[in-house]
Amino acid sequence: MSVTLRDARNSSDDREWIRAIYRDYLSELSVSKSGLFPALGEWDARESEFLAGWFSDHASHPFVILSHGVRVGFALVTRPPGSTRLRLSEFFVASAARRRGIGRSAALLLFNRFGGAWEIVEDEQNRAALAFWRSVIATLTEGRYRETRSAGEVRHVFEVAGRPHTAS
Repeated sequence: MSVTLRDARNSSDDREWIRAIYRDYLSELSVSKSGLFPALGEWDARESEFLAGWFSDHASHPFVILSHGVRVGFALVTRPPGSTRLRLSEFFVASAARRRGIGRSAALLLFNRFGGAWEIVEDEQNRAALAFWRSVIATLTEGRYRETRSAGEVRHVFEVAGRPHTAS
């Protein structure tokens, strides 16, 4: 399987593709009705402004996930202000590309690219995401991670060997 990541800042086509598929992502997140994510259409007026921050903020690292050179998903790595951890803030693989190891491969590429301390936060109602991240993180860290729950969210905190990423 050929899974790669491409920095989305360098291509207007990649940025537009993310904007187009972002609605699918929001639609899936809003299904849980947890209130943690907007329902589709709630952000119409601010969506472009929100996504523009991905590409203009130097602390953000937006990527397109490719399988055999074809766009199948996106990821956003950030470092929240004042935090020493990187956060996988957004991660999405289109439904047609799922269950083939693409998401797992892309996640491992991201973690190994940056190294250091990480956190991932999921909606506790999203059982598929929880199972996916528990499996990926447990494999990556050989079970050495911390999981906490608060306010409808599950937070995974872990370390990745390799070169730690410094703020750019």
